Amino acid sequence: MISVNSIGQNVTMDGQLKIQNKPTATKTETAAVSQKVNEEMSSTAQNIAKELENVKKTISQIQERSGSLGTKLRFNVNEQLGKVIVKVVDPNTDKVIKEIPSEDLQQLQLHLKESMGFLFDQKI
Repeated sequence: MISVNSIGQNVTMDGQLKIQNKPTATKTETAAVSQKVNEEMSSTAQNIAKELENVKKTISQIQERSGSLGTKLRFNVNEQLGKVIVKVVDPNTDKVIKEIPSEDLQQLQLHLKESMGFLFDQKI
């Protein structure tokens, strides 16, 4: 006589493995998980705010030091590239002396970014 265990029997009877449903989380468990996620998000937001404040202080210090050299520094973000652009400016005439990276290089990076979009559908 051949004996079949209960899992094997279920599979042989209908061709599919029957999986028992897990009980759903209780409201208390869901609330606890939700509270933990909210706390982690709050902590992350506070860390980002602190880092942003540190970056602003550092930029301010750099700008003050550059003023003593007879130039001003301007920091901008090129949103299309997602990169920081630094401009060295004459404080008397407010004319841009140098831009890092240069405008030509920024345009080249934009064209390369667009070209990559034509070659690939997704960014991994």
